[in-house]
Amino acid sequence: MESEEIERAVLSSIKSPVDLQTLRQTYSLSAQSFVFRLEEASFIWDYVTQYGDAPTAELLKTRFPDFEHSPLDNFDYICKQFRNEYVRRMVLVGVHGHGAALLSDADQAITSLVNQLLSIQLKDSGRSHVVDSFSVDDKFQQYQNRIKGADSRRLSWGIEPLDNFPLRLTKGQFVGIIADTKSGKSWFALKIGLANYLKGCKVGIVSPELTVPEIEDRIDTVLAKMFGFPILHDSLASGLPGIEVNYQKYLEASSALNRQDLIIYPFQPKDKITPLTTIAGILSSDAPDILIIDGVYMVDDDYGEKQSWDQMKKKCQDLKTLATATNTALVVTNQTGRDRDANSDQAAPAMARLVAGGYDFNRFVDILISLGGNPGIADTRQVAVPLVRNQRAFSKNFEVTFDPDTGDIGRAVGEEPAMDFRAMAL
Repeated sequence: MESEEIERAVLSSIKSPVDLQTLRQTYSLSAQSFVFRLEEASFIWDYVTQYGDAPTAELLKTRFPDFEHSPLDNFDYICKQFRNEYVRRMVLVGVHGHGAALLSDADQAITSLVNQLLSIQLKDSGRSHVVDSFSVDDKFQQYQNRIKGADSRRLSWGIEPLDNFPLRLTKGQFVGIIADTKSGKSWFALKIGLANYLKGCKVGIVSPELTVPEIEDRIDTVLAKMFGFPILHDSLASGLPGIEVNYQKYLEASSALNRQDLIIYPFQPKDKITPLTTIAGILSSDAPDILIIDGVYMVDDDYGEKQSWDQMKKKCQDLKTLATATNTALVVTNQTGRDRDANSDQAAPAMARLVAGGYDFNRFVDILISLGGNPGIADTRQVAVPLVRNQRAFSKNFEVTFDPDTGDIGRAVGEEPAMDFRAMAL
């Protein structure tokens, strides 16, 4: 059907204020959306609103002699067709209108165009949740499922002290991992992602500082260890012999899963990565359960802020909003601040105040994980949780394995954290 025919069919099929409400709330369409039949649309809108019923075919013919009344029985079908045609037209108009801007400042034009396209995108009308209307059996069953560890919201840390302590990682959370530069935060973030991948989750990885082959080598090393066929990362990356048997077994076992739920997004340092364009696009198109963003300092804000603290505030606020709105766990790494260099105990995890971006990073994370490295023991790290929202926190540091060459990351070394019901969540 042509655009004009679609508009005429929609207008002919309107019967009551309920249909107007459907157009407004379900399809985000109004009388002004009918560019070919604007006058007829405005008349029908006003008439239905005033009289509670659609004008007759005779009245329409008298008022608009060239309007052919052609109603359809399936109102939703024709509304979907109109919505698709409306969006297509608006996208073309938006792209055409940014032609000159693309020549003068392409990056700014892209940001403006994306924001305009997002405003066209159909808003989700299912955001509201009525709390006091529920099935007793269903809600109690959800609680029992949580007792049994079958909570669909719950994710795994893949780091024993965090999994053994009742520290909940769930979809919708914004989690920060901080550590000194080159101390292993990327490996820990990857381990969290892969632990959930093996539990059936869809996992995305954004790591601008690493190439796709580098990330794949790390993935293979960690997964091979988890599959029970350990290999050596250095041998895999450098092409050294000695791991052929286990690597072949791991690849066969991994391929047998027959999945497409582990996705790398190959952005480079020169690429502009922003929450409301790049990250929102990933969450919208692929809908991962958990997204690893390795290096929040490599992410730009969408507003062109000049000061670093304003940039951190804007992008973390947007990332937290995206995590909640899309019910996706965002695990983001960040470096400790320069004041960390003055810390006499480099093995201890950094305090929350020493994170780069400080207050504006910490205020938006639901959980802050801090890692410390022991200079005397290369294959361990200390882990602490200095900030937690809505849960019990633990302030002790716990030692875990960190041997990236074998993929052995996150096993508890020594004392396990005990439940401390006196600890207060921050």
